[in-house]
Amino acid sequence: MRLNKQQIEHLAFRVIKGLLAENLLISDNREKTVIDVQNIITQELEKEDQLDERVKDILKDKLNEIRNSNIDYYEMFRMVKSKLAEQENIIL
Repeated sequence: MRLNKQQIEHLAFRVIKGLLAENLLISDNREKTVIDVQNIITQELEKEDQLDERVKDILKDKLNEIRNSNIDYYEMFRMVKSKLAEQENIIL
């Protein structure tokens, strides 16, 4: 995961603070709302991590073909990841 726990906590806090300040969100329990947003962010980042692992597995089987074809591994990784994310409705 690219964000650590403290970064996720800070991000969730800032999002909720901003939404409340702009009256775009009404919450009786601000702390619970922040925790809920933290959980959502964490779940979405975990989905992306799982997607990355699946892409690595797919490309591992094709590594020789990729090398022999002079294809950039990272470009191929991004393309496969993007395609899988689209198929599974994962927002990157």
